[in-house]
Amino acid sequence: MAYQRNGYWYKSVREGQHVRTEYIGSDQQMQFALNCSNEQRMEQMRLLDLAIYQKAIGTQEHETDQTLDSIARQLKLLMEGALMASGYHKHSGTWRKKRKKRQ
Repeated sequence: MAYQRNGYWYKSVREGQHVRTEYIGSDQQMQFALNCSNEQRMEQMRLLDLAIYQKAIGTQEHETDQTLDSIARQLKLLMEGALMASGYHKHSGTWRKKRKKRQ
């Protein structure tokens, strides 16, 4: 059974011994649901499903970006170590080969 609190609709769901509350929607959403046709409800559900799908894709892309950023940082450190070991140094942001000292 749904109930209203401060203009928002909720329902209680029992899971074993625990009861949790699920958000259903606001008064405006409920009025829309009551007054709209079946086709409008289906379109609203399709748009909601699309929004949920896009959010999931965005989360996956964010995780992939973080992984790639981590790999890029590790490769940069590896490259800098290899260049330093080969006798290069950084001068104003560019890598240059160290000169041999005059005798």
